[in-house]
Amino acid sequence: MGSTNGYYDELHIRHPFLMVFFYSGTVWPLVLPYCCFNVFLLTALTVLKNYWNISISILPQGHALMSLLIAYLGVSKVNLAYERYMSAQIATGHAFLILRELHQLSITMTENFENAEAIEWRRDTRQTIIQLVHETVTALRDGKHAAALARNVGYRLGVGIDGSKVLNSRGGIHHYEDPMILVHALRSHLYNESAKILKGGDGVPELQLLERCKMIDLLHEFTVSYRNLVRLASSPLPFVLVQMGRTFIFIWTLTIPLVLTGADFVQEYPSAFFFVILLTYGFLGLEFLSRMLSNPFGDEIKNDLNVRGMGTAAIIGIKEDAGLSEMNNLQGNRSTATNATTGSLRGIVQKRQESIRKSARYARLDSGRKVDAVDEYSANSFKYCEMDESAGNADGFPVVFS
Repeated sequence: MGSTNGYYDELHIRHPFLMVFFYSGTVWPLVLPYCCFNVFLLTALTVLKNYWNISISILPQGHALMSLLIAYLGVSKVNLAYERYMSAQIATGHAFLILRELHQLSITMTENFENAEAIEWRRDTRQTIIQLVHETVTALRDGKHAAALARNVGYRLGVGIDGSKVLNSRGGIHHYEDPMILVHALRSHLYNESAKILKGGDGVPELQLLERCKMIDLLHEFTVSYRNLVRLASSPLPFVLVQMGRTFIFIWTLTIPLVLTGADFVQEYPSAFFFVILLTYGFLGLEFLSRMLSNPFGDEIKNDLNVRGMGTAAIIGIKEDAGLSEMNNLQGNRSTATNATTGSLRGIVQKRQESIRKSARYARLDSGRKVDAVDEYSANSFKYCEMDESAGNADGFPVVFS
């Protein structure tokens, strides 16, 4: 059987039905014990009926009527869980992308300020945003932590809304574990500290009010996404719905052998064993699937959102943006007298063209033109290679950048 390793691309699976034989990353490890139990129960009931003439069965009509309620509850929970999963994925990606955009904007709006105070301000901004990514990932991966941040003030401060002393088993959550505290500090840093430090002078205009408000607006967009993430991480599906659906589905599934030992299945033992496995896998699989999707943050299963990986990607992008800005400033100072283009946008684009044209999967978009005749500063001034499916790295994926 195959393995998905937490991610799969259906286009890379050779046969459309090969996915049926995958084991890792599916609900089979959770459902298989129940399938074996139902098979064992059906075998025991069959032996009792054939050798001791002891018949234990239930009415198939009542079992069939119960299946209508089971189907409704199962599908409803799966739909709710899938909606939570997709909402969490969108909000997580949006939150980290907004933080990287905020860092880029802080660099762009202040790159003309080259004094020591401005450089220190940009460095503090970058470190604060990176720390905010870390704290956001930590809060999302701990459901109890997120619940305390979302709705139980007493768990954090030791004093409830009614003035009563309430502490959790961990001794309370400290203020530095709340990302909103860091958001407040970053908001003050972007609005107040920038006005004090980035005053302008020597031909450099000061940082305008609208520019500072733009950075505050981006930080507000992050807080909106973070609020949705905390809501999803701290608020599970209603307990009544989960308890009722799970009770019905387990009773219905574990009584399937009692139905298949009736008079209609006396001479159809192979079909009975086949359907007991298929029905157990189908209905219990939906139940376990809804449980997986309803809690997208965590380490329980491979289908969880890779929040840590998304946060790591955001931090790497932020550091690359900072390194590129510092390199451009250094090379820009060196090229002032020589009028070189290395530190400009044109130089960056040319370097990326040279790198991306080495990718084996990059297709030339202007196949009808001769690139040799294009002028020096055209975006298509390099001979892009045609798409070649055979080349790539050791994992089978293309090396986009060298």
